[in-house]
Amino acid sequence: MNLLRIVSWLCSLLFLVTSSAVAAPPKNYALAYSWHKDVQRSLDDRARLARSLSLSVDRHLQILGKGAHFGVVYPMNGTLAQTRKLALAQSQKLELAGFSPPEIILQNTCKKLYHLQLVQSNDLQRLHDDYQRFANHLPPKDRHKLRIEKTGARSYALVFHSWADKATATQLARRHGKLSKKQSPPILIAAVTRPNVPPMVSIATTKSPTKAAKTPKPCKVAVAPVGTTTPLISPDQAGIALPETGKQTTALNSQIQNFLREQRSKGKLQRQEKTALVVYDLANSTYLASINAQRPFQAASMIKPFVALAFFHQVDKGKLHYTAKHRRMMEEMIQLSNNEATNWFIRQLGGPARCNGLINREYGRLFRQVRIIEYIPPGGKTYKNSALPQDYIQYLKALWNKKLPYSDEMLRVMSLPGRDRIYWGTRLPPGTVVYNKTGTTAHLCGDMGILITKTKDGRRIPYAIVGIVERSTVPKNYHQWMVKSGKVIRDFSSLVYSEMKDRYNLL
Repeated sequence: MNLLRIVSWLCSLLFLVTSSAVAAPPKNYALAYSWHKDVQRSLDDRARLARSLSLSVDRHLQILGKGAHFGVVYPMNGTLAQTRKLALAQSQKLELAGFSPPEIILQNTCKKLYHLQLVQSNDLQRLHDDYQRFANHLPPKDRHKLRIEKTGARSYALVFHSWADKATATQLARRHGKLSKKQSPPILIAAVTRPNVPPMVSIATTKSPTKAAKTPKPCKVAVAPVGTTTPLISPDQAGIALPETGKQTTALNSQIQNFLREQRSKGKLQRQEKTALVVYDLANSTYLASINAQRPFQAASMIKPFVALAFFHQVDKGKLHYTAKHRRMMEEMIQLSNNEATNWFIRQLGGPARCNGLINREYGRLFRQVRIIEYIPPGGKTYKNSALPQDYIQYLKALWNKKLPYSDEMLRVMSLPGRDRIYWGTRLPPGTVVYNKTGTTAHLCGDMGILITKTKDGRRIPYAIVGIVERSTVPKNYHQWMVKSGKVIRDFSSLVYSEMKDRYNLL
């Protein structure tokens, strides 16, 4: 009897083990493209990978955590065979983009990352006030992590980009909750990309301007050779080139004039709003369109590349240094359009007057009317700094030709992912390379940059584009006006791409 019980027990155990093995869930695999300790480097990689592989950010390419590292991961939920097949299919594109073959990993070895939603509201003014309060309690190195983001059709939120796993984010939420006072404690939200709304606030600072630096002696522009492994049509030499008025600008100018009339008739542009729409073909050294190119406009944050130029000029002459801190501040100024970082650089140069003097003395042959008059004032209300749209084209031409000091570094910073009005939301194809800087105040909406498109035979065609909408009065609804004006610039960029596509047989 006892023997029968033992045999029965062993059979039951064997059945349970077999059943467990059969019922074990299949393993899911993912592709990991890169790992970094700095989340910004992972974000930069993700933007490059999205363009190279024609994959969607967040839906396909996610930022996940593994220990102290951030990775760009494609969570396929696939079998090992499926994952290997995709890795092999992507290998050539990854090599062309400068990446190593992807790593095949078990999907459950990575952790999802979270941000903190501090406040949610459909009242943007309230969020601007909340941004001010929270930002003033944060250390300067963390202020760029605070964003106002659109979370729904009519809802917005103040979000702290923590890029933390669930346990760490929960601890951060408790700490940030102490700043909330009467408001609800922060909640955890997925660390995904959401539309940003630029905060119109000032950040408290106790720093004072440094002593004025000695006036630098005149010197020539630093020149670096152009080098690339991608086939490019040779760009022109930098220098003053007035917009042509002949056949090369006539066709597109005519289309743009019709475009502007249509925008005004539909109410997308108001009568009191001025526009500047300029296109320069870097492949053939030709202005393709020139609307108000020589009329002065507020510069807003588009003055920041000129501040960067003045700083790099002094670094090139050995009068200033470009350290890891400077690199971080440069990225904050250009990629995040941080006003405090901009003022930090202006102070390093001895103030607005000295910065302006250096630009006009050393680069007067390039720029006709760049005016750096003031630090970026509280709330980002910089209305005195100005430039001609033609000056932006001249800057982009010289940058493309490597005629400016630290051109490669400036191109790198201008290529970092962020808001733009000349590629995202346009009809330009995936894989288009973008170097740009936007500018926004209550009076101006603009963008200037270089777009590099590809022909059907594999050549890359670069062109510079400037789009500006300026008004004399503050709009009743700032956010609505900014979105509407940004759409005008995006539609203009799409129109230009159609012209370039016909001209060069682009993809």
